[in-house]
Amino acid sequence: MLGRLLQRWGLDAESRQQQRELTQAIESLVDGTDKRLRLSPGYLDALAPGMRVTQAYLAELPSRMPEPLALSLRGFAQDPRLGLLFSGPASLLSCLRQSEALRNFFLSASQGDEAWALLSMARSETGRLGVAMEGGELRREVPQQVVSFDGHRLAMPCASRELLLESSARRSEEMLVTVIARRLSLLEQLRQTLDNEMSRLQLRLSVLRCEAGTVVDGSSDGSPLPDTCEGVQRRMAEIEPQLREARGALSLEGLLETVRHVLEHPAEYFRLEWRTLYLNRMGIKQDAPGEDATELEFEELVLGQAQPLRRALMPVRVTRQALAELEREFGSD
Repeated sequence: MLGRLLQRWGLDAESRQQQRELTQAIESLVDGTDKRLRLSPGYLDALAPGMRVTQAYLAELPSRMPEPLALSLRGFAQDPRLGLLFSGPASLLSCLRQSEALRNFFLSASQGDEAWALLSMARSETGRLGVAMEGGELRREVPQQVVSFDGHRLAMPCASRELLLESSARRSEEMLVTVIARRLSLLEQLRQTLDNEMSRLQLRLSVLRCEAGTVVDGSSDGSPLPDTCEGVQRRMAEIEPQLREARGALSLEGLLETVRHVLEHPAEYFRLEWRTLYLNRMGIKQDAPGEDATELEFEELVLGQAQPLRRALMPVRVTRQALAELEREFGSD
């Protein structure tokens, strides 16, 4: 009876531990976004419901995690996906070399000889006119989409698939903190831009009203300004509500509300989308599977709402032996 009452009131040991973990998560969020949030009375209580929503959402994120891609010199001959993701073995070696986490993983003998990791890449699609066989005939100037991957990063090397899944869950919380910090940074950039334009407009209005005066605008922003008082006043009226909104969002109260909203609606700012592409050996997108098409499956991470960032994610495996072989063959390039 007493145990049930303590649990209901949050006074049992398990509830106290959960509360400590929730508080720690909020404090880490504040450290990673804007420490001024601590100046707001009751910020912990204000952010706690949203943090619970976010943690539940991240825990339930679907992660299909396809079979890992083996990163090795031999893989270029056996797995056509490697040739679509990297320009060649030297490019793969460069990616592996740049991963400090992978280097530290293999420096520890206790970690074993194989690392499971997450490969992230920027995906781009470029339209062009090419040639293609259609109905047995060679046709020219056929619209094509060429898919390419760059900006490769290798992260979270682990000794097993299970550990990689656990690390991915923790990394998701870190990435959401990055999303919130970026949103606040974009708001600050917007406020500065609008403040600068408003100052120039006020200066312009003064010049137009004073016929005898001459003012040189030495600001770095070279965007044209209206030539009449009516035009300047009209533009000032347009940006005034935007500037007021940006300033309000960056006030102490506004900051707390912005962070709270993201936490309570995480799917709008952080999501994983499953992608399946069919590409020929030149990276040209195909409409359906075929003899000349390689199936490429990956998850795409979408971060943010305004100006979202997208990264293709794929689990990979790399062994000490494969890394050593790449170093022997291409280490001097």
